Amino acid sequence: MRSWVTLGSDRAGRGRVIRLAAVAVIGGLVLGVGGVAALPPSAAPAVPVLAPTPTPTSTGSGPKYYVVGPPQGGQREYLYQIAVRTLGDGNRFREIFELNQGRKQADGGQLTDAMMLEPGWVLELPPDAAGPGVQVGPLPLPTVAEPAGDADSGGKSSGGANPYVLAAVGLAVMVLLLAVLLYVLRGGRRPRTGPPLIEAAPNSPAPEPQPESESESESETQPLPVSVSVSAAVSGAVSGAGRVQPGVAPATGSTAGSATTPPHDDRPELPPPGRVTVDLRSMVDDHRERMNVRLLGAASDVPGTPYAWCGPDEPFPAARMPAVLGRRDGWRFVLDLAATPDVFTITGTVPAVRRQAALLARQLHAAGLTVTIVGDAVGPDLPSGCRRVAAFPVSDSDIGALGERGVIISGGLRGAELTAARGLAARTRRQVVPVLVGEVLRARWSVLVTDPA
Repeated sequence: MRSWVTLGSDRAGRGRVIRLAAVAVIGGLVLGVGGVAALPPSAAPAVPVLAPTPTPTSTGSGPKYYVVGPPQGGQREYLYQIAVRTLGDGNRFREIFELNQGRKQADGGQLTDAMMLEPGWVLELPPDAAGPGVQVGPLPLPTVAEPAGDADSGGKSSGGANPYVLAAVGLAVMVLLLAVLLYVLRGGRRPRTGPPLIEAAPNSPAPEPQPESESESESETQPLPVSVSVSAAVSGAVSGAGRVQPGVAPATGSTAGSATTPPHDDRPELPPPGRVTVDLRSMVDDHRERMNVRLLGAASDVPGTPYAWCGPDEPFPAARMPAVLGRRDGWRFVLDLAATPDVFTITGTVPAVRRQAALLARQLHAAGLTVTIVGDAVGPDLPSGCRRVAAFPVSDSDIGALGERGVIISGGLRGAELTAARGLAARTRRQVVPVLVGEVLRARWSVLVTDPA
């Protein structure tokens, strides 16, 4: 048995070690935190800022530019609208696009699509620009702020010591001393007296493994259910109903093998919603124009995905304004015009555009919709069942005369008529959708018609 003197000295020594280790840990913490706090301001990342420029004016000499404003009434600004306001001609939007294409903006974006403008972007204008919103002066180009501190210091502080090294050393010392402290604390505890160990008799047979219960065996060997891919669910929904239904899942009891089985036909793959691009052939007899369909977004208050591939004898999917835009390998691409975000456009050569517009008018009239045509937008001959008006309606009374459900087809617009066209779909709760044809800027939903190669 150890004497009381020895036991007391051991406890006293252990207490001194614990106190020293605690002091060392606190010192390491102070050293590590102090090293981190001593980081130079140069460690802060550079952020893009706008270079200071003289106050812009609406008169004087120098470059002219326009700052894209925030959306008004849910409608963004477009290059065509800016060209009308500053140049007096919406068709000159291409000049603005060419002046600013690829130039970096303050938010890091670039103008690559004439239909995609962001609030705050600075657009350089032609020299003859005038009107509201036109500013004169140096363009406020984005720059990168230089980090503070001496660039030649090599990351060292004024005292010559690298704060990162100090922080690393402090943290290492802290971890080491903390480990010593834990070791001392655990070593001071007396292990509890356990039951005496019994040595196994020599050549004693090992115990036989007990058989697992039936429930445990089944729970371990039962295979996990295989999750069904979204593409398989969408393919099944399309092949069964002819229209994409987001969120459709296989019925209860369907196996993974049946969910991944390819469809029974060679229906083209349906592009995902959001940014759709489809190349088609014209449905007009004796003409083989190419149709490039672009669908960017969709109206949020129209349920479902408003486009689908349909076979020759397959019925149209349930839609408010179904229209066949073109075909590919015997399949027809059907679109619900009611989901148009604002304006649907058909651009290209004049004869091809008029053929496609007339075909669209006949389809929609056959579907029971009211079709109104402004002037000679589809040519001198008015399609059967359609009606003609002299100008695009702007007033509430003229818009109310368009009918409860249908489309209005017009050529290029400007000014108040263009503003009315962009807000018509939302204004009528998707009951009347404007279709602009000819030499117009491609909208978010658009078709570009080109002659066959």
